[in-house]
Amino acid sequence: MPALLSFLTAPAAVPVATPVKRKVLHILHALRFSGAEIMLKVAAPEFQRQGLELHILSDVPPASSDYTATLEAAGYTIHYLPWVSGQLKNLWAVRRFLQAHQFDVIHNHTEQNFLWYSLAARQVGVPRFVHTVHSNFDFKGLVRAKRAAYRLVARRLLGVQFIAIGTSVQATERRVSFNPTALVFNWTDATRFFPARSATERSQARQALGLHPNNLVLVSVGGCVESKNHHAIFTAISLLPPELAARVVYLHVGDGHLHADEQAYAASLNLRAEVRFLGQQQQVRDVLIASDIYLMSSHYEGLSISLLEAQSCAVPAVVYDALGLRDLVRDHHTGRLVPPTPTHLAAAITELAANPGELARLGQAGYQQTQQQFSLKQSLQQLLALYGPA
Repeated sequence: MPALLSFLTAPAAVPVATPVKRKVLHILHALRFSGAEIMLKVAAPEFQRQGLELHILSDVPPASSDYTATLEAAGYTIHYLPWVSGQLKNLWAVRRFLQAHQFDVIHNHTEQNFLWYSLAARQVGVPRFVHTVHSNFDFKGLVRAKRAAYRLVARRLLGVQFIAIGTSVQATERRVSFNPTALVFNWTDATRFFPARSATERSQARQALGLHPNNLVLVSVGGCVESKNHHAIFTAISLLPPELAARVVYLHVGDGHLHADEQAYAASLNLRAEVRFLGQQQQVRDVLIASDIYLMSSHYEGLSISLLEAQSCAVPAVVYDALGLRDLVRDHHTGRLVPPTPTHLAAAITELAANPGELARLGQAGYQQTQQQFSLKQSLQQLLALYGPA
């Protein structure tokens, strides 16, 4: 009896609250070893610590993707729903997919079909839809009018929150499409990209690449595509003083449909400098810490992750004064920002080659900037706030 009375009068057990997992879907095109995909892979552990169930939808056939296994290993469930001709057919397919999975947040990274995705999400009651603008879309004419109208409809009628990855993108969206955006900077993986731990580590990285102590090592990382404008770098190297060119080694990391064309152009210049095309590399940091100057001659960028990675490794940068590059480099402060001509690029390389102290100062300034303004922690805090409360 005492035991029974004790049981009846004991306070009821308080159920332990189970954290609510939010299902988040990221929408991309082909899953490649490139900007958005790399950032998602880097962010996955923190997303999971915050209780997010991670999904990715690719709207192209699986054969177009080469980064799927990496994203799956990071914790993402990958779905494929290839976009086909006929918008209504796609709209119904997307609606069925979203209804079946009941996502809490959709984060779209594609430009082409974002309005249809946001419409489908609205129709099935997805609570939150955010759209990241990953580049400077300087639309003209009728295309500009259409895209501005799409953004207005998405924002005002469909509840879409637009995000810009950098200040240039934010300014372009407002100027071209009259579209206000929240600013969430791109980020890099601080566990993979950091300065050489010692002079010995840097020396070993150079030796592994067969470099000599007196080599001036120039490096670029990026796809061989039109917007990267790599021909300008080869032309700039051809303009270097002969005695400097003789000790220059230029390393290019990356691949793309213009790879063979760029190789042919470099060969046609009969350069005194040595040019090496390294293709895709898994250990990009090893190449960066072996290098003296990072070069970028892009016509435009969104906010260059490869430049952020170089600065994270304290490699001083010489870049064109272009959208998305001037966000990261202030001339003579965090690197060299030069007028977009090979002549100016060559002049900056020549000047820095004669001033090792300035090279070191600019490298450190760029590194400090990445730590203070472009941290993973800060950007994810801002992004998670836009996803809304659990």
